[in-house]
Amino acid sequence: MVTAPPLSLGFSAPEAIPNRRREIDHVRAPVGRPATHSEPPRPFGFALDASLGLAIDVCGSSRRHPLGLSSMADPVGTASSPVTAGKGLDLDDMLAHLELREDELDDVVIPVEAVKEFQKDARWLAIGKVHTSRSFSSEALFGKMRAIWNLSRDLICREAGENLFIFQMHCLGDWKKVVHQGPWTFRGWAVLIEDYDGKEDPEKMTFNGLHIWAQIHGIPELYRKTEVIDDLARRIGKTKEVQMSPKLFFEGNYVRLRVIIDVNKPLMRFVSLMVEGEGRKRLAVKYEKIPFFCKRCGLLGHDHEECGDGAWEPKDLQYGEWMLAVRRSNTQLEPRRFAAPNLAVEAS
Repeated sequence: MVTAPPLSLGFSAPEAIPNRRREIDHVRAPVGRPATHSEPPRPFGFALDASLGLAIDVCGSSRRHPLGLSSMADPVGTASSPVTAGKGLDLDDMLAHLELREDELDDVVIPVEAVKEFQKDARWLAIGKVHTSRSFSSEALFGKMRAIWNLSRDLICREAGENLFIFQMHCLGDWKKVVHQGPWTFRGWAVLIEDYDGKEDPEKMTFNGLHIWAQIHGIPELYRKTEVIDDLARRIGKTKEVQMSPKLFFEGNYVRLRVIIDVNKPLMRFVSLMVEGEGRKRLAVKYEKIPFFCKRCGLLGHDHEECGDGAWEPKDLQYGEWMLAVRRSNTQLEPRRFAAPNLAVEAS
C-alpha cells in the first residue's frame, strides 16, 4: 500500500515554528498506544508531521483529525483546543481536557507531623509586589530591600511569578517590621507586602493595601475627640493607629494616623467635618513618605506624564506636592527655652 508523502512546507517544521511545537508538545497519542514515528497509513489528503504530533489537512477541511486537533483553519492555541491550557486556563480547566496516566496519579504523601513542622517555618513568610507596570531587576529589588529593612537575621528572597516575590524571615520581630511597618518603596514605587501562609497560589493573592502615615490638619480643638477622629480616619483608609497628640516632626497642627490605603483608589485630599449650625469644614490630608502618585488622577504607581497621553495643563492637575507632609527644620525641632526672671533686678 502506498501512503501519501508528508506535506512539504519548504522548511523544517520543528525549527521553523518552535513556539507551535512547545504549545502542542503535550498532545499525545491515545492512551494505550505509544506515540511513535511509524504511524499507520493515513488517507490521502492528510500529512503527518510525527515530530510535532500534528495532523494537517492538505485539502483545507475543517473537520477534526485523528490527533484531536483541528485543521489549519482552526489555529493551534484557540480556546476550543486543549493546547491552550496553561495560557488562559487554570489547572482544573486544563485537566478537564486530559486523561491522566496511572503514574501521573501516584501521590506524594505528606504526613500530618511533617505539615506541622512546615507550618512553623511558614509563620514568618510574606509575599510582595512592586506597584508598577515598569520592568526592573529582581536582584536590584532584593538588594535594596535588604538594605532598607536591615533585619536581625538573613532574609531569604525568591521570585514567585511575574512581579511576585516571597520573603522568608526567621523571627517575629523581623516579620512584623516587613509586614506591618513601612511604607516601603523601591525606586519611588510602592512595595506592597502581605502576610502569606505558604499554601495559597501566589497568582491569586490580592494586593490592595499600603501601610501609610497620614495627617489630618486643622481640626478645631473643640472637636478633637477620639470618636470624631476615628470617623474621619475611616474616610482615608483602614485605621491601625491614631496619635492624638503626636510630636510635631512635621509642620502644622495635625492628628497623625496609621492607615492602610487602597492603592486602587485615588488618594484622599480632604475630609469633611459637618457641624450642625456651623456648616462644613474641609480638613486637609497630608501624607508622610508617600510613593510616586499621579498629579492628574491621584493613583499610585505612575506619574501624570504617563497618565493618558500625558499632555496636561497645570489647571488639569488635581493632586500635587501640597499633599506631602513637610518636615520641620532642625532649629524648629529644638525645644524652646524660657529664661527665668531676674528677681534681684526686679526687687531693686
